[in-house]
Amino acid sequence: MRVARGSSPLLIRKASVSQQCPYALARPHLALPGLTWPYLAFPALAPPLPARAGPVSGPVVLGLWRLRLCRSGEGAIIPPLKIHASPFAMAVTIKTEHDIAKMREACRLASEVLDHITPFIKPGVSTGELDRLCHAYMTDVQGTVPAPLNYQPPGYPPYPKATCISVNDVICHGIPGDKVLKNGDALNIDITVIKDGYFGDTSRMFIAGEGSILAKRLVQVTFECMWLGIDQVRPGAQLGDIGHAIQRHAEAAGYSIVREYCGHGIGTVFHEDPQVVHYGRPGTGLVLEPGMIFTIEPMVNAGRRDIRTMPDQWTVKTRDRSLSAQWEHTVLVTETGVDVLTVSALTPARPALADA
Repeated sequence: MRVARGSSPLLIRKASVSQQCPYALARPHLALPGLTWPYLAFPALAPPLPARAGPVSGPVVLGLWRLRLCRSGEGAIIPPLKIHASPFAMAVTIKTEHDIAKMREACRLASEVLDHITPFIKPGVSTGELDRLCHAYMTDVQGTVPAPLNYQPPGYPPYPKATCISVNDVICHGIPGDKVLKNGDALNIDITVIKDGYFGDTSRMFIAGEGSILAKRLVQVTFECMWLGIDQVRPGAQLGDIGHAIQRHAEAAGYSIVREYCGHGIGTVFHEDPQVVHYGRPGTGLVLEPGMIFTIEPMVNAGRRDIRTMPDQWTVKTRDRSLSAQWEHTVLVTETGVDVLTVSALTPARPALADA
C-alpha cells in the first residue's frame, strides 16, 4: 500500500505507549512545536539538559538515538534505536538485526498471499471474492493480520477491506467489491500483513485472461521501472537516484509517473519515513545507510499523470481514464547493496533489462 506524499509525520515519530522513554537529541536545526513526551535535549555544543516532559518549542533535530537503558512499561529493556533525520524533515529508523529478521518473515508472508491468490485471478471472478480469499488465507493459514482493514489515516474513512485491488484506470487503493473481472482487465493486488507487530508490504500486477498489447507493455515497463529503482539501492546512494532511474525509463516508454503517492519506510509502523518518490534528480535527497527498510512502488500511467479521487475518498483513478500499473517490493539496504524482502515461490524474476 502506498502513502500520499506529505502524509508522514514531520521529523520524529512518537513511540508507542509501551516504548515511551527519554531520547537523546542532537544538532538542532528548525522549530518543532507541539512535541510533548520526555526528552534529553542536547543543543549544539552545549552540555546535556535533564530529561523533561512538555512541549519542545525550540529545535528540530538532525539525529535521534534512543538510550540503551530505556525500559518498556513491562520492565523489559528496549533495544537501542537509531533514527536519522534530514534537513528535509524525514526521520528514518535504522533497523536492528532483530527487526530485520522479523521484517523478512512478514514480507515473505505478504508475498505468499499473492502466490496463493494467483490461480484465482480469471475472468468472471469478483474483486470482492479475491479479497475474501486473501483475507481467509492471512487469518486462517498464516496467522497474520491484514493491515489495510479498518486502517484510517487522519481525514479518511476506515478502509473497509483486507486488500487493495485496483483495476484498469484505478491507480491505487481500489476497494474490492462487486466488480467482476472481464477478459483483458489489468489489476494490481496490494497486500500488507502484520506478523508479530511487523508489517510486510508488496503488490503485483495481473491480467485476467488475455490482455491487450497496450496493457502487457505497460505492466512490463512498470515492472522494469521498479527493478531499475531497486538497482540504485546501496549504501551512499540517494533517494533521488531511485526516482530518477524510474522516471527516466517510464518517460522513455511514453508513460507518466504519478507524483501524488510514493513509497515509504516500513517496520513496526505501516507508513514511516523515508518517503520514496518515483521521480527526481540523481545525487539528491536522503543518503541511504545499511539497516534502512522501505518500499519501492512506482505507479505508471499510460496517459497523463493527473489523478482524480472517487467519492469513497480512497479509490484513485487516472484523470484521463488511461490504464495505470504498479508493482511494489519492500527492500533492505545492506552493507554491500540491497536485499529484496518480499520474495516467495511465485515472485516474478528480476527482468533482464535491470541487469543492463
